[in-house]
Amino acid sequence: MYGRPDLLQQYLAANPDRFPTDELLIVAGWRLHIAGDFYIMKHLKSFSVLMSAKEPTRLYGVVGLYDPLEVVTRGAPLPVLVKAVLLPFRDRIIYDGLLNTYRLSFGPGIRSSLNESYSRAKERDGIIEALIGPDGQAQLRTTLSRKAPAKPAPDWRPAVDEIVAQTEKMRQTDTKLQAAALGLLRAAASLAQATLLEQGAEDEATRRLKTARTAMTKLEKLLYEQEW
Repeated sequence: MYGRPDLLQQYLAANPDRFPTDELLIVAGWRLHIAGDFYIMKHLKSFSVLMSAKEPTRLYGVVGLYDPLEVVTRGAPLPVLVKAVLLPFRDRIIYDGLLNTYRLSFGPGIRSSLNESYSRAKERDGIIEALIGPDGQAQLRTTLSRKAPAKPAPDWRPAVDEIVAQTEKMRQTDTKLQAAALGLLRAAASLAQATLLEQGAEDEATRRLKTARTAMTKLEKLLYEQEW
């Protein structure tokens, strides 16, 4: 059916089951189905969060048909990789009743990578809760649309600039450990300063991050040597 959108159009035109207009609108919305592989990442109170396995990474809040997906997957440890078809249903997202689970387990590295992708997608786009608007046309509604606009942060640049200036003066120390710790402090302050630049913040922060990592490695080495 998903490979033959013309069949859906024929059904809507003929309406053999004599559905009222509001129910035909539901069926018409299924042309906007999303099929593929998804990671079930979280079970929340309102829905389960499925993350698309292919780019672009999107998060979908999916409601179970009869039982929550946590029950359908028998409480399997997350994440769980599944093949599914997501369908709009009024102002929610459901699946078509067929959920094929891959028998895979994920190591710590893959789980960490998936969780990072989840966090980035949630911060960037939020969790998609609906695929269509009241008129049945494509319209995404996400958790971000319900979130109150955040108040703009204060301008921290003068304060951070002062911290950087003060840390630059902290050069004289009594021990190598103190010198390494203050070196890390200078690098961290410089890194924070880079993120506040109006232009080229990401590139400059990436460059200064290398200095911070070097300072951290130096401090860790000194502490490790002291332990032994």
